[in-house]
Amino acid sequence: MHRVAKIAAGVAISTTLVMASPARAADSVALADLQAATRTLGFVDTLQNLSTISIGVVYGPGVRDGRNSAGQTAGTLATMHGPGSSSIRANAVSVEELAQSTQHFDALYLLPGLAANGAQIADAVRRRHVVSISNDSACLDAKYCVLMVQAGSGVNIVLDTTLASAAGAQFSSVFTMMVKRR
Repeated sequence: MHRVAKIAAGVAISTTLVMASPARAADSVALADLQAATRTLGFVDTLQNLSTISIGVVYGPGVRDGRNSAGQTAGTLATMHGPGSSSIRANAVSVEELAQSTQHFDALYLLPGLAANGAQIADAVRRRHVVSISNDSACLDAKYCVLMVQAGSGVNIVLDTTLASAAGAQFSSVFTMMVKRR
């Protein structure tokens, strides 16, 4: 993608998400957050040419209605378009299943409330070489998400450069200039 096109895509993300930002409960995933997350995947160099992006929606054992919420989030993600002309396939997966499963994922969407499982998730991110995304800012302090993406009155994106490097995730230079880094 050309530099001007990447900058335009970043502006489009911000503009679209500012206009479409429903209220969010503290422990849920808003549609605008999912839209921002899927658009953000377009800046991951290794995902740009895939026809289908497989996303694991991760939930934890201590999260109330975790499996149900993950299933609903996966269903919503599966109706969205990925970067370019790619489609999205999403499946709910528990933290325990993630550690043991051989199912292939290109990215992980982490539901809120997984801080207690942070080390286990970070290990899976490193081992599987996948980008993990969450709208829960606690994932940054616990160091288990590569990207924290929140949509509200604007789009807030924070990149954990250490975990991104450990996962082998590479982002366009324009993207890394546009986001906050830790």
